[in-house]
Amino acid sequence: MMDLFDLMVSPPQIEPVDTYGPVIQGDVDEVLTLPNKKQPLGAPTARIELHKHTDGRWMWSTSAELECRGFGYRVGPKWGKFAASRDDALHWARKELCEKLSREDGHKVRTVLTWANSLT
Repeated sequence: MMDLFDLMVSPPQIEPVDTYGPVIQGDVDEVLTLPNKKQPLGAPTARIELHKHTDGRWMWSTSAELECRGFGYRVGPKWGKFAASRDDALHWARKELCEKLSREDGHKVRTVLTWANSLT
């Protein structure tokens, strides 16, 4: 579902998933995390990865660890998710994360949504 902020950024450039395509194996350009206070050395509660592809476009990935389940994937061209700029990629990553959690409930979900909506 589009909102007013979607009109302020370039649309995402979604390509078909390449089943055998690469993901980033080394360091990612930028990682935004919501730490897990109960496991400070463990996996974060939520994570957004942003990485500039060799063609100049930006890619993103999202992940979250909730009360009873989690989801996520590593950033890379394999997933076909590209944006024109870093800020556009962050916008689409935030939107993806919020949409994945839109049918969930619970304290952790609300915490992740608040964190995601605070990112600029």
